[in-house]
Amino acid sequence: MKKMGFFLLGLVMAGCATNTGTGAIAGGAVGATAGGLVAGGQGALIGGAVGAVGGGLIGVALDAQDRKVMERSSPRTVDRMDRGEPLTINDVIKLSQGGVADDSVINYMKDTSSSYNLSQTQVRRLQDSGVSQRVINYMVESGR
Repeated sequence: MKKMGFFLLGLVMAGCATNTGTGAIAGGAVGATAGGLVAGGQGALIGGAVGAVGGGLIGVALDAQDRKVMERSSPRTVDRMDRGEPLTINDVIKLSQGGVADDSVINYMKDTSSSYNLSQTQVRRLQDSGVSQRVINYMVESGR
């Protein structure tokens, strides 16, 4: 039972797009498992609810932390995002170099409806700047 719970937790966390969602799901799963082991079905329900709230609060702090990193590394990028403007290639590089997770970068591009028609030179520049292949692949696909 425990092994199955950890497997499901890992599977769900892998599909979560935000730190808040990941935290809530992880907290809920751990709380439900612990509550179920200690007090059965009702304990699992209470543990899951408490864990989800706690995990969600931790996740919110991580999302805010990403924003603080971006504000320090590139205030122009944050300004563009706040106005709902598409991200530039430089913005994507700044986000990646700032340590913002791939999922967050991709979600920001989706939220700003960013679309790219990248040349081979631009792809190499992104790669040389440390942007992950996953983010680059998303950018290439967005232009199709």
